[in-house]
Amino acid sequence: MDNKYLILKGDRLVLPDQVIPSQYNLHLSPSLKDFTFNGTVDISVKVARETQIIIIHAIELKISLAKIGDLVASKISFYEPEEVAILEFDQSVMPIENTTLTLEFQGILNDQMRGFYRSKYTLNGEDRYMGSTQFEPTDARRSFPCFDEPALKAVFNVKLTIPSNLTALSNMPELSILENTNSTKTYTFDKTPKMSTYLLAYCFGEFTYIEGHTKDGVRVRIYKTAGQEESGEFALDVSIKSLNYYCNYFEISYPLTKCDQIAVPDFNLGAMENWGLITYREDMLLTSPQTNTNQRSEIAEVIAHELAHQWFGNLVTMDWWDSLYLNEGFATWVGCMATNHIFPEWNYWLKFTSTYLNSALSLDALDNSHPIEVPVFNSNQINEIFDTISYDKGSCIIRMMDGRFGESFRKGLVQYLKKHQYKNTRSDDLWDSISQVSGIDAKSFIDNFIKKTGYPVISFKATSSPGTFELTQKKFTYHQATTQTETQNTEQRSGSSSPGSTSSNSDNQGLWNCFIKIQTDQSTHEVMLDKKQCLVKIPNFNPITNPQAWIKPNFGQTGYYRIDYDPIIIKGLIPRIRSLELPATDRLGLINDSYHLCKAGLSSIGSYMELVGAYVNEKEASIWSVIVKHLSFIKELSHDEPYYPQLAQFITKLLKPISTRLKFDPVLGESSSDSMLREIINIELGSLGDTEVIMESKKRFQSFVEDTSSLHSDITSTVLNTVLLNGGELEQNELISQYLVSNNTSLKLNVQTAISKVSTPKLLEKALDFSLSKNVRAQDTFVSWYSIPSQLKPYALDYFQKHFKEIYAVHQSSSLFHHIVSSVLPIKLNQIQLDQIELFFSENPIANCERTIRQDIERIKINSIWFQQIGKDLLKWFDSQKKE
Repeated sequence: MDNKYLILKGDRLVLPDQVIPSQYNLHLSPSLKDFTFNGTVDISVKVARETQIIIIHAIELKISLAKIGDLVASKISFYEPEEVAILEFDQSVMPIENTTLTLEFQGILNDQMRGFYRSKYTLNGEDRYMGSTQFEPTDARRSFPCFDEPALKAVFNVKLTIPSNLTALSNMPELSILENTNSTKTYTFDKTPKMSTYLLAYCFGEFTYIEGHTKDGVRVRIYKTAGQEESGEFALDVSIKSLNYYCNYFEISYPLTKCDQIAVPDFNLGAMENWGLITYREDMLLTSPQTNTNQRSEIAEVIAHELAHQWFGNLVTMDWWDSLYLNEGFATWVGCMATNHIFPEWNYWLKFTSTYLNSALSLDALDNSHPIEVPVFNSNQINEIFDTISYDKGSCIIRMMDGRFGESFRKGLVQYLKKHQYKNTRSDDLWDSISQVSGIDAKSFIDNFIKKTGYPVISFKATSSPGTFELTQKKFTYHQATTQTETQNTEQRSGSSSPGSTSSNSDNQGLWNCFIKIQTDQSTHEVMLDKKQCLVKIPNFNPITNPQAWIKPNFGQTGYYRIDYDPIIIKGLIPRIRSLELPATDRLGLINDSYHLCKAGLSSIGSYMELVGAYVNEKEASIWSVIVKHLSFIKELSHDEPYYPQLAQFITKLLKPISTRLKFDPVLGESSSDSMLREIINIELGSLGDTEVIMESKKRFQSFVEDTSSLHSDITSTVLNTVLLNGGELEQNELISQYLVSNNTSLKLNVQTAISKVSTPKLLEKALDFSLSKNVRAQDTFVSWYSIPSQLKPYALDYFQKHFKEIYAVHQSSSLFHHIVSSVLPIKLNQIQLDQIELFFSENPIANCERTIRQDIERIKINSIWFQQIGKDLLKWFDSQKKE
């Protein structure tokens, strides 16, 4: 490891440990005139060993003075690759239990949405600015010199001197506000609990707020910039209910006296869990009549996620970023649990399965995935693991633990939080607590799921003995399919067979401890598959003598694996799918496994299409979202194929009855699932050229242009996307005009998404030009790119390459940049095209996107080979349907 000032400690690069902080007294004076800030920080430190050099994190700062005790640094320099300042002293700094390290510094109130930054908004037609912070994971060092590692917890006393007409906020309530003589005032905030630097936060600007209290009297406020029309009422209600829920679940009171949440106009992430001052994108906190049901559910979940961190992550914190999955995975899981508690009608565990579980399993089957507990050394590597694996796989592992251990999991979690509050932990500390409570070795159960890339597919096959099944596990990989094609000629020449994967991972043939819950029509069973193969006897299960008998492995879909079902099992489940007797989560799991097994070459496309037909009576939006996504992807792969009209007809025939049942406009009192299902179905039908959906959309589009409030929020996306995809420049211009005049973030999000849903390269170029203009916030650029239709991605890729320098200059530091990169890559390419893409990215490296690019290229290869395999099979299947 190439390091100069940081030291290698195990599997991490950290600051030398001769100086250890315990308290920061920080005073900042930002200016909105020249976008700079001055600051002073007095850090109470312990000097553990004699030294003449102190290394401290600092970047994009100018340090004008550094002293420790009475010793003034004779030289201050910076080493940017490690983001540190080097403080050199002529005399040795001697060991001492407590002394003060003082630094005076200046910085830039930047526009990069990291560190201490400025955010622009409009009030009464004038541009105004507020200041905000984003420190996670490693950007506190851009605001003040600090020991910027999660394990170096300390207490913070914050002061902010700001213009007299503005308001300041920080993690803690203000103790005093002192009016100064120079039209400024100084806020002094209460002392924080002991916490990590990345959780510190402060904001200043013109704010309004609404307020409420939890059952324990904790003050909860929702802040927004002055003039922002959207409401915080929904967020306030969700926040109070979430906090009350967590106090009960964790058996620990909320650790602070207040919980402020603020909508920041420019914000790179969805939200950030700063202790006591949570920051959000405006569209992740505020609502209006233009906010649809799906957006409200997302807002509720994001709020619940961030509030969960106030305990798990803030009160108890990982000691290094390799345990990020535990922090984010837990908050994702328990955030869904809280959302499901507050809004049971949303059936949020079903949504969890359709989004987080599906996303994690899809990515984790790639060779270019990574273990959820992975060594990270520098800022780029740390930023790169804020990904699907850490959040989604992390949450699925937590859910599997809950499914395995039940109430013992919750009690172990409570023990863990109480034992380690205000401290740092490793993941083993949590597993130890669960083991102590449950009496079962939690670590050995979960270890392979954490340490290894990937997961198993479990073959669940009937034997000749009724009720007896043979279970076999092996690593699931899409390369089981690609290898068959790539090595076919080699096998013919050599007579040898492929091991089933091109993966170079040494753990390909490894084993996992798989806890399997099995449900039959009569009983429940639990099996631990901890070896490659075993036999399982299900008493009194015999579908031959009892045709009504059925069996469903991985009942509840809590296991982090896929099931390769015996055909006899699927045959028994199909009537239960048609009747909706099988629980929704299991109906979803069954169709999802079928699709991905087909993609991996473990089953046929015909088997999948037959199973889809069993879902004709399905009512759940989350299930249809997955099926439509599957079929839409196959449709996009097959766009130029001779069987495409038959495929389009099949999808239309499947979806049209649902559209007819739900009608085009929302019905008063309908379920939230129906509201979301209507959008899913009609958007897909619109993309297939359904005349009724197109006609109804165009009719309402004209009213929308005249009055945006005339369109119900739950059909806005349908109308805008359908009209743009089937329209032209006139409609695109109308939406661009609406975007420019609207201040409603929900509406702007829907409009921006639709602007790129076009049918010609010329209109796409115009949409992408607009996304890069000053009319669109940098945080929102990716929205336009994320919406690019698949048939136009080759043109988008060409545009991206031509404008790369311009795009990179603005977005290189953004955690959202990978969305832009992924959005321009076509879903299938030939080898020459792939080589050209790989050459481009090798010549134009993007530090935070290296793994994402490798994953995207691997997906393209998998898609291209899968497409070759399923084409003939689809044609045969459609021909067989004609004969029936």
